[in-house]
Amino acid sequence: MDYTVNMKDMDESKRLELISEAIMYCQRVRDLGMPVSAYSKALREPVHFLWERRTGSKEKCANYRSKAAIGMSIKSRGLVYDHSIPFRYLQGKLLAIENVSHDQVKHVLEKYCCAALITREEDAQLNAAGLNRKMPEGWDGVDFLARYREIGIEIVENK
Repeated sequence: MDYTVNMKDMDESKRLELISEAIMYCQRVRDLGMPVSAYSKALREPVHFLWERRTGSKEKCANYRSKAAIGMSIKSRGLVYDHSIPFRYLQGKLLAIENVSHDQVKHVLEKYCCAALITREEDAQLNAAGLNRKMPEGWDGVDFLARYREIGIEIVENK
């Protein structure tokens, strides 16, 4: 019997249910002493495929892109799909939910899950500034484009 579900046909409630299950699994194994590196992907993949990519390709679902990335295609390998707020922050917020519910999960995803298309050169700038996996010092917890602003990458809405 084939249990495969077409993710494009899945409604938001089902997506949130599956992500909630992944969160609870990760919380359980974390509480049993498993290191983050051993369960991080068990949360990253459902969030990516069920939430971030629910509208299609990386190019379609990225909320923003840098001005330098305008007109470039992700297929050219010149672009990087970047989490505006590094995934570790989102993961921490999701795993901190005490009584996991669809509403809480959706709230955290809407607040901390945002992506931008940037050039490989801009990605290298983020890495050189030490901002590839963290937000800038003094980050207000709200401005999800703070990493780009910190190093002068101009960001526009992805249309």
